[in-house]
Amino acid sequence: MPEFNISGTSVSFPYEPYQLQRDYMTKVIECLNNSTNGVLESPTGTGKTLSLLCSTLGWITQKKSEISKEIQSKLSEGHLNQLKDLQTKNLPMLKQLASTYSNFIDDKPPSLGVPKVIYASRTHSQLAQAMQELKKTSYNGMKAAIIGSREQLCIHPDVMKEPSNSTKIHLCKLKLTTRTCSFYHKVESTKDRPEFREATVLDIEDLVVAGRKNKCCPYFMSKEMVENADIIFMPYNYLIDPMARKANKVELHNTIVILDEAHNMEKICEDSVSIQMTSSEIAVCIDDVTHLMKSMSEGLEIETDDKKDFTIDDLAILKEDLLNLEKAVDAIKMPNNQGGVTFEGSYIFTLLDEANITSGNFHAKTALLDSLVGFLSNIADKNAFFRRGAGLQKLLDMLNIVFSGSSDEYKQNVGRCFKVHVDVEQQKSKPTSTVRDGWIQTKASTMMNKTAKIVSFWCFSPNFGMQQLLLRNVRCIILTSGTLAPLKPLISELGIPVSVRLENPHIVTSSQVCVKVISQGPDKEPLLSNYENRDNPKYLTSLGRTILSLCNVIPNGLLVFFTSYFILNKCRDTWQASGIWAQIHRVKAIFVEPQTKEAFVQTMKEYYDKVNDSTCKGAVFLAVCRGKVSEGLDFADMNGRAVIITGLPFPPLKDPRVILKKKYLQDNRNKENEMLSGDDWYFLEATRAVNQAIGRVIRHKNDYGAILLCDQRFNQQRQKSQLSSWIQGHLKAPQHNSFGPLIAEISRFFRNAERTLPVAQLKPLLPCDIDGGYGLQPSSSTSIASQNTVTYRPSVKIKKEEPDEVPSAYSAYSFESKVYEQPIKTEKNITSSSTFFTGLNTQVKTINFNSVSNEPTTPLVTLHKRERTSPARADDSPGRSAPSVKKRKFKIVANDSHTSPDESANTSISKPDIEPSAPESIKELMTLLKSTLSPSSYLTLCKALTEYQHKKSFENLFEVLVTLFQNKCLHYLLKGMKRFLLPSHKEQFDERILNYLS
Repeated sequence: MPEFNISGTSVSFPYEPYQLQRDYMTKVIECLNNSTNGVLESPTGTGKTLSLLCSTLGWITQKKSEISKEIQSKLSEGHLNQLKDLQTKNLPMLKQLASTYSNFIDDKPPSLGVPKVIYASRTHSQLAQAMQELKKTSYNGMKAAIIGSREQLCIHPDVMKEPSNSTKIHLCKLKLTTRTCSFYHKVESTKDRPEFREATVLDIEDLVVAGRKNKCCPYFMSKEMVENADIIFMPYNYLIDPMARKANKVELHNTIVILDEAHNMEKICEDSVSIQMTSSEIAVCIDDVTHLMKSMSEGLEIETDDKKDFTIDDLAILKEDLLNLEKAVDAIKMPNNQGGVTFEGSYIFTLLDEANITSGNFHAKTALLDSLVGFLSNIADKNAFFRRGAGLQKLLDMLNIVFSGSSDEYKQNVGRCFKVHVDVEQQKSKPTSTVRDGWIQTKASTMMNKTAKIVSFWCFSPNFGMQQLLLRNVRCIILTSGTLAPLKPLISELGIPVSVRLENPHIVTSSQVCVKVISQGPDKEPLLSNYENRDNPKYLTSLGRTILSLCNVIPNGLLVFFTSYFILNKCRDTWQASGIWAQIHRVKAIFVEPQTKEAFVQTMKEYYDKVNDSTCKGAVFLAVCRGKVSEGLDFADMNGRAVIITGLPFPPLKDPRVILKKKYLQDNRNKENEMLSGDDWYFLEATRAVNQAIGRVIRHKNDYGAILLCDQRFNQQRQKSQLSSWIQGHLKAPQHNSFGPLIAEISRFFRNAERTLPVAQLKPLLPCDIDGGYGLQPSSSTSIASQNTVTYRPSVKIKKEEPDEVPSAYSAYSFESKVYEQPIKTEKNITSSSTFFTGLNTQVKTINFNSVSNEPTTPLVTLHKRERTSPARADDSPGRSAPSVKKRKFKIVANDSHTSPDESANTSISKPDIEPSAPESIKELMTLLKSTLSPSSYLTLCKALTEYQHKKSFENLFEVLVTLFQNKCLHYLLKGMKRFLLPSHKEQFDERILNYLS
């Protein structure tokens, strides 16, 4: 690869870097040379990761060369002779010098004084993308290692089947203690094999494959590789969390720390040292200890391979401590207004002191708890009367966080940066906490126990976590992301000295990005998703019709982000009742972001398949800001041609943690520290989430797409100024207020982009990252020079699902709908289209934009047909920018004044039927059912169909169907269920439906 001089450092780069990439690498090297911290923003798609890796590793390579020359120079001056003379004179000096020059003497690359690089990001999927970028560079010969959890790396079948990570940890430790893990014992004998010694960049998937092949433990092999690595990849929590750092032996002295996707750092730093403990969990701890004491006192034999390193006396003392802790929590007086009570952070030491838990005996207490959790985790598999010690594990985690330091200065910082909030514990049906908008929900309409409480130990200063890194003498910290702006408040919040800053522009041109604020819908109803308006039926309907209109002019994949799951579900229910949902589904398949990891993986796969299916018009994905889709996934090219933001995702205003965060900022703000005010932070939280959601599209130099802000508050200067700087530039152009001209402009943008920009290039999908909460996803397209890419044309057939892949929604259950389905004849297209707009048959659609009319009864956008004057050509070559067909024309006309909004849908080709009809295809029908019904209802339906296939009981099936589809707006789907019936049952079904609906 060619080499370039960047600030005196020779950097190998795959191609001639663009100026913004040179600027970025210059700032990185400035940080490395001067040992200073930097905050660098470069939009997604500008080659940020590649520039970061090449500049850092180029600097490391040059530094190694300089030190190697220095060592050789010293040795030539007689230092090696001095080493030999001292062999019989001074053994301590001999060991010191031998250690100093061992790298040179053993003919290994010298490492004396060369910093290591720690590359941290939020999820393992993001780390995997960075390692893929590293493999493409000339620095792929440098030693790299990745730190992961047992959940990702352990291959022992007994440990893998355990549900929780903490149980995996204790079971793994048990197997090491009892020497029953054959995988661990083969690490030493296999670490010098070529798969590990000669391999340079092994990500988690590579490690697991190599571990299975050699029957050795990937988890402990990764720890062996860390020692000699030049660059170490790890998730944030392994770096920020003091206990995780200690457990993984992460050394920070003279280390270059790179924090990628650093827009999350404020909350991650706070969350890593925050924890909650409930009265119920304390009670479970007491119950577990009591149960174990009773078993031991009665002399019951407990089948286990683990030797108990605790006595019944130890358990008695621990139980007394737990009872005192329970009593101390119960004694906390609560206010009458049910708003909870808040103490200074140092109150946590007072509370634990009531239970005889102090910094003096902390180590002994945690050692006992660790032994108990390990013991209970082991015997729970063999004795159903024992729990796994989840409550004791929670207490252990809390003590490790609270007593991560013991000095007076540490306790003063705890008092300043933390708050202890005590509230009434909600008696929930499930023991897990719910999450709303990315925040822990602490309020719920459930039954209350007046004595049960929840104790929250919350950190409100990310500076607390960042200082832990600085105190360990790191060489420098580089924070980087595509969405860091505005930089000033971020730097003041983190509280570290930052002398290098950069806000890069985007590499794409104005012809590749269309940014619009849509303030009103096609019916002129204001689009405003604030608290007062979010339940307004007129607003919800108008938003649905807006998305409906946009679906017809936006090709391929469309992302729609809502402010919360509550709003998403509210919109879905409203649109299903009004028929808008079915109208959208006729244009694009609809997918909704699920809240579980397992469902998310499958849903993403189905979305990608639908977008890349040449027989479909694309798909729309409904997601939530701060959700899984908004953070870790890449919707490059046709996977995401546009993103719609439906509102500003403010944190829940009445959440105690939000209230205390705002108060903390207000109390600690002064002219010197330049901290944000509480209100400024609150607004910035919403904008940061918006910036991150926007970053899902426009993923590389040749990508293009639209960013549509469907909330009139985005017209306010305060909101505009907090958007990423490159987006602000596109908002300076004059904006239409009327809906019709806006739709026309968006349509014109995509027609021009299809005609003038290169054909989309897709890369193969990376393996999914379950640990990070993100499912199957495309590989990162952030590198500007894409190597070995595959040119995609809409006429190319997508490969069929392999047998070992996750089954799709309509095959999740074993009923075989094809047995009862009559074959449907379809006419295949004769021509293959090379672009979205030229792949049309003999009739084309024209859009009538009528929002320019002043009549209130004609607010909707309607599509009319006109005849094509010449057929589309099928032989358009990839190199031609425009096909030889007549351009598609858009005419603005007025709707019939007698047409009502319900009769004239703004994206339908003709007037819709009074009742929509279910899709003819079983596959499409199941997809629609999955997106329409709730997850539990869909599961009930699938089970009923499976039972019908085996038992042939029509009555049982029909009873389930009328229960699921009793809502009037779902009756068309009820009629469509006839496709699943045996021929002998179809006539009976028609009669029953007629009677049921009459």
